[in-house]
Amino acid sequence: MTPRHKGTALIFAIHNTEGWWRHIADNLGYERAALVSDLRGEGDYNVVDDFYRAYGQRTSGTGGAPLLSPGELEDVIARCRVLRWLPRQQAEAMALAMADAFEKVLEAAEPSTIVSFPIDRYGKDILARLAQRRNVPYFELMASPLPGMATLLYRGQLIERQAEPEPELVEAKRAEIADPLFTPSYVQRKATYSPLKFLKVFGYFRLRGWVFRAISLAKRDPLNLHYLDSQSFLGHKPHLSDRHVTRLVEPDWRAKVEAFPRDRRLFLALQLFPEASIDYWVDDLGIVRYEEMLIEACTAFTSAGFQIVVKDHPLQFGFRQIELLERLKALPNVVLVPYDVSGNEVLALVDVNFTCTGTLGLQAALLGIKSVATENYYTTPEDFILMRTRADVAELPRRVIDTELSTPIEERQRRIVAKLLRGSFEADFFSFKGFKPENPAPSVAVLARELGDQMAALGRDGEDWHNRRARGEDEHRAMA
Repeated sequence: MTPRHKGTALIFAIHNTEGWWRHIADNLGYERAALVSDLRGEGDYNVVDDFYRAYGQRTSGTGGAPLLSPGELEDVIARCRVLRWLPRQQAEAMALAMADAFEKVLEAAEPSTIVSFPIDRYGKDILARLAQRRNVPYFELMASPLPGMATLLYRGQLIERQAEPEPELVEAKRAEIADPLFTPSYVQRKATYSPLKFLKVFGYFRLRGWVFRAISLAKRDPLNLHYLDSQSFLGHKPHLSDRHVTRLVEPDWRAKVEAFPRDRRLFLALQLFPEASIDYWVDDLGIVRYEEMLIEACTAFTSAGFQIVVKDHPLQFGFRQIELLERLKALPNVVLVPYDVSGNEVLALVDVNFTCTGTLGLQAALLGIKSVATENYYTTPEDFILMRTRADVAELPRRVIDTELSTPIEERQRRIVAKLLRGSFEADFFSFKGFKPENPAPSVAVLARELGDQMAALGRDGEDWHNRRARGEDEHRAMA
């Protein structure tokens, strides 16, 4: 097959996706494509041995000049769901050792572009930082909220093409996702929740942690995030006492909500915690400290006369520490919705929605509801109340009250959908699930070809998105 694109594409493959990514690599259309992995025995480039070699040097004080500045090191540790709970000296040594290991990969592979699933761990975070120094664009592949499409991001921001989508396509997609019953394809369907289910989830993942610990020792890889992430000593992991979460939800929640003035009802759909879309998509670390930020925000809103309708994320059942929910319920006018209630059901009862990066922020805006969110792939400055820093929290109630949605809803919907279309392309993103290398679905090769074309068009030899973004950041810093 004749290459369509010059250079080398480097792919970061996570657990259980190597076969799928290798098929992607074979069909991307680049002169060369290679996989890098932080799991022993996987990938064309593997960082495990280099990591432990560098880690030993870092802990003994014999390593070279660090590849991360003190500020970068602080940021890497603060954003990683594992590193931030480890002893500081160990976390610093692990981050610097990973940087040493990935620098060797970049020197050997000399990639012209890099792609992975969204950044969700310190290894990818560091690889993206090192790539930026080399002017190598880093793309994150994710499912688009638009059905049947995928999208490219960088740290939560949509990588948009400069060409505008056809008005007919915008209208067709607007009609599709503006339906009040619409939910993105990656949203979990309804399930049942009970104390017994909590114990089953809790017990399964405790056992999984012990098994992963044994596997990490057998593979001589005890510091790998893939195994450490399952360990119960991490500060965000639940305890057996958290099983009482089912006692906190309120069966009569709807009556309480409907008794409150509608224009002062605010829906707070809790996101997963820790969650990569907060850790790596939000610039301000004050917001990354998610649970403390939520208490501050809810205190501000209830003090301003709002009712807070809280719904936990269904995938958080069995993982949420009960303390956050107890602190929220201690505030006046807070209602905790049962887990089996859908987000759409709550949205139909409120006039305001608050999230950081959650999809319900998008759904709320499409329904004509005031939507408070951090800047991310679906937000537009005209159609959202944006929270950029922790300092913005205190002013959010006033901004919500002062905001008037005077622009026709169809115009707002088209503006949001047009933005999503500028960064989306048709693809079977979820084809990695159940992928069989011996019998790959044709849609995987189709996705690969389209992905390769998108990266080439947006990379250094195309629209040069990576440098365009860097220039924008420099201008933003200069203005600040």
